[in-house]
Amino acid sequence: MNFNKPLISIITVSYNVVNTIEQTILSIINQNFDNYEYIIIDGGSQDGTLDIIKKYEDKINFWVSEPDKGIYDAMNKGILAANGEWVSFMNAGDRFAIKDINLLEKSFNNKNIDVIYGDMLMEKNQTLSLIKASPLLQLNYSMNFCHQSCFVRTHLLKNMPFSLNYKISADYDFFLKIFIKGSNFYYENCAISVFEYGGISSGISKKYLVERLSIIYDNHTTLKNKLTFTYKFLKMLVPFNRKTLSFFSK
Repeated sequence: MNFNKPLISIITVSYNVVNTIEQTILSIINQNFDNYEYIIIDGGSQDGTLDIIKKYEDKINFWVSEPDKGIYDAMNKGILAANGEWVSFMNAGDRFAIKDINLLEKSFNNKNIDVIYGDMLMEKNQTLSLIKASPLLQLNYSMNFCHQSCFVRTHLLKNMPFSLNYKISADYDFFLKIFIKGSNFYYENCAISVFEYGGISSGISKKYLVERLSIIYDNHTTLKNKLTFTYKFLKMLVPFNRKTLSFFSK
């Protein structure tokens, strides 16, 4: 371990992902850096996932397999176990797009930065597409970057764990909260992660809409901002799904 560089806690959450977890593990342990700890929080897999975890047990600093209350409960468990200055979530099926995250060393060592975020490569049907992070102000009404493509100061996550009131958008709730409170977000112009399309937050559903609208409305304090950013969120969805509003009548 390099003691001149900040320790990074990389957390993987898994549940019955025997076909994808190995690529995630290899993505981490084959990185060209050693100032990290690796944590796996498994939800009690029964499909062979644990056999793969045990295969790389000597490369994993901490792992546990037990029932949980959902993905964000598992992520909170990982945060509690984290000892690093920064946390990165690289969940089963996802992987780093860069071989050496110490390329971001200048940002890691900047005490004024709370969140480092970058672009992502979306993997769908074995095809990779570059998805650029959007302007930061979009965070007022929608995630402007992929969660796997960011690093967060550990103390922020320990002080404000993910809310279990949300099943698919608790990460957005967290980032909007700290953004409004004045945390400093810094953009790195590179792809940080490869995100496997098809996770719980991929696509549009009634639950997605209800959660996102609730988060926007609850976190913004003035009526003007509540209405403005609710409108911008819904307007953003229209080009992708013109039947968006029909979800609320079902």
